[in-house]
Amino acid sequence: MVAIVAGSGPASAQKHFLHNDTSLYRFFEALQQADKEVVSILHLGDSHVQAGFLPEAAAGRFKAKFGSAGTGWAFPYHLAGTNGPDTYKWSSPVRWEGDRVVDRYQSGFPGPGGILIKTQAPNPALVLTTKEPFNDITYWYADPSSSMQTGFVRMEAGDTTAVRLEPAGKIFYGTVVKNGHPGILYHGIGVNGAQLMHFNKDEATLSTLMNELHPKLVILSFGTNEAFGGVSAVPFRQEMEKAVERIRNVLPDACILFTTPPSGMLKKQQIPYRRKGSRKTHYHLRYVKHPQVEVIRAEMIRYCREKGLAYWDFHEAMKADRRFAHGWSTDHVHFNANGYTLQGTLLYEAVAAAFETYQHITR
Repeated sequence: MVAIVAGSGPASAQKHFLHNDTSLYRFFEALQQADKEVVSILHLGDSHVQAGFLPEAAAGRFKAKFGSAGTGWAFPYHLAGTNGPDTYKWSSPVRWEGDRVVDRYQSGFPGPGGILIKTQAPNPALVLTTKEPFNDITYWYADPSSSMQTGFVRMEAGDTTAVRLEPAGKIFYGTVVKNGHPGILYHGIGVNGAQLMHFNKDEATLSTLMNELHPKLVILSFGTNEAFGGVSAVPFRQEMEKAVERIRNVLPDACILFTTPPSGMLKKQQIPYRRKGSRKTHYHLRYVKHPQVEVIRAEMIRYCREKGLAYWDFHEAMKADRRFAHGWSTDHVHFNANGYTLQGTLLYEAVAAAFETYQHITR
């Protein structure tokens, strides 16, 4: 166990539990041009991100401050048989099934988002409906015998909130939705059960994400499944190193921000007991803090401090905020909608505080 101390950086950022924020200055430079250019942010993670509430809360505040360039990444999670954000909806006249990067047996490349849908139906179609108007769609698809291809839809007549896609293939990987304006394009990509190693498993996954989305900031939110999977410090560090290297190989100027896993994640313990006069064993269920959470957090912080990477210590941020007492879901691993919204808000506020300091310094 290592002692966790504050990393370098302005005190105002550290009050929000964001450390090594000077490594985000290239991203802050881009933010200053958000009124003229599209600034892409990629938030990659596990089920905390897939649910949508966390990235949507952060994205909404970034867009309110710097303008919106569109919905960003949109994947038909529902058609893959799983949950997803509520800022957009997908429908299809044919049946699809999903493959995820966490599945033991995969048919091939899992796609840039670590999840895909596939169908046996001829001439498949998909309909996307969003809350935010758009006029520009990029999507990715493949035939089982071909590599990933890119399709485009441009609305010349103006903005819309619905589009029908007819990809020339039976595998669909997802879309990026834009509105043609400068501002923030926030891509929330998560897969239930994912560890960082799953996105590292196929070298093309992170490389393709970088090549297609061109993020100025990459937020990596992992650690929950590593803790419950019993991953130790050394292999977790190796996965962090591998992910950072693959991001840097494609986008050497992209800023990287790690977020530590939440505190208070619990696991069940079964306490056996017998009622008086009975031979049958019964069990009490008890929840205890998961000890591996601190191992993962400590190694993440150690790595970020050694490499000069930014990290947001959500583990400590939530311990300091009493509102999280009512933010857990029933499993005490995930959060309810209010808990995720609070997390996304605090993440934005931490980055915003560091940005304000940057502006003050560079004036």
